[in-house]
Amino acid sequence: MNIVFWNVKKNELTDCLIEMIMENDIDLLVLAEYTGNVKDLCESVNAVSQKQYNVLPNNNGCRRIYGLVSNEYIVELLFEHAHYQLISARSHKYDYDIVVAMIHARSQLEAGAGVQRMEISQFYSDIVEYEESLDCKHTLAIGDFNISPFEDWCFGASGMHAIPFRDAVAKDTRKVLFKSYRKFYNPTWRLFGNKSAPYTTYYCNRTGEAENLYWYAFDQVIVRPSLVDAFDDESLKIITSTANHILLKKDQTPDNINYSDHLPLFCCLKEDLI
Repeated sequence: MNIVFWNVKKNELTDCLIEMIMENDIDLLVLAEYTGNVKDLCESVNAVSQKQYNVLPNNNGCRRIYGLVSNEYIVELLFEHAHYQLISARSHKYDYDIVVAMIHARSQLEAGAGVQRMEISQFYSDIVEYEESLDCKHTLAIGDFNISPFEDWCFGASGMHAIPFRDAVAKDTRKVLFKSYRKFYNPTWRLFGNKSAPYTTYYCNRTGEAENLYWYAFDQVIVRPSLVDAFDDESLKIITSTANHILLKKDQTPDNINYSDHLPLFCCLKEDLI
């Protein structure tokens, strides 16, 4: 199952998206801040693709997440929030069910740290609720979390509890103050420290600030321990171009004028290992 998430910053980018889907054999395309007509996008993709797609279900309860999914999957809408959406997906070919949680969280600039943390905590709680109601341990969460992997609301038990080490999630839960918290595995850490740009999916030069990271990994994918073996770490990558579209400027930062200040994040699940 090939998955791409991209915060397109209110751009349609139809031709670029079609090329990206075709070149990467995408099964699930998740878009944040997409302002185009997603049904028109789906029709345009289906007109040129051998693989056919459906629009992700949306009852207008989520205003930030839209997308397409291959018709090789049976998809059901589980829950909508203004900033995130939960679906269940079942493969026609493989015998498994998976919960996919997709988010474009509020930024601290938009709502403040307190509201941001409350939303992340609620996102996690809603995931747990539907995992329990469906008796499903296979969950993948993806999107623009608007927090970095090393922030406490990402790796801490009071947040997403997303740990960057495979062996640390071998045990599904961890107890804190006598309460058990389920873990996520966060492979997005490996995007940091690349030898060449892009170093991750979002660039912001806050010149003059004492603490300036320049590159941020707000766009992340995390999986439950039951999906660790199926998650293809080597496939995790940042897409920087398609055949006719270069998403970077000459300085190797995202082309925020013609495309987006974020870059697409690609990952893959080996379905035969779920």
